[in-house]
Amino acid sequence: MKELKQALPPMKVVVRHLEKLKFEGINSDGKKVLMDGKPPFGDGEYPSPVELLLMALAGCTAMDVITILNKKRLEVKGFEVEVEGRRRSEHPRVFTHIKIRYRFKGDLPQKAVEQAIRLSMEKYCSVSAMLKSTAEVEWEYEIEPA
Repeated sequence: MKELKQALPPMKVVVRHLEKLKFEGINSDGKKVLMDGKPPFGDGEYPSPVELLLMALAGCTAMDVITILNKKRLEVKGFEVEVEGRRRSEHPRVFTHIKIRYRFKGDLPQKAVEQAIRLSMEKYCSVSAMLKSTAEVEWEYEIEPA
């Protein structure tokens, strides 16, 4: 018998204007994030929507990688993900190239780290999958012993 896959329920967020180019994004659980435009149009007090997109990519893949390494019972002493994106100069200014740098601290096997990153980038990270339609996405990593 064929297994039927259920569609996920729709996700919903609301963005409310505060002042100038400051906005508040609110998810369905009431959690908030603030956004602002860059000078001269905004004050640059909060991340811009496009910066939040890069943060979403970093957060998405970071959660995948940590989950995978935790399932392997590996102890990560420190971890960060840096994402750098280049955009085209014409509007819409979509990303054309994105580089992800994973930095680990701990006594972690290289093979396990690479496998976790590959699984995230090729299978699990929804944000990466969406961005790959307009941008070349590449990654690298480093492991600093604990």
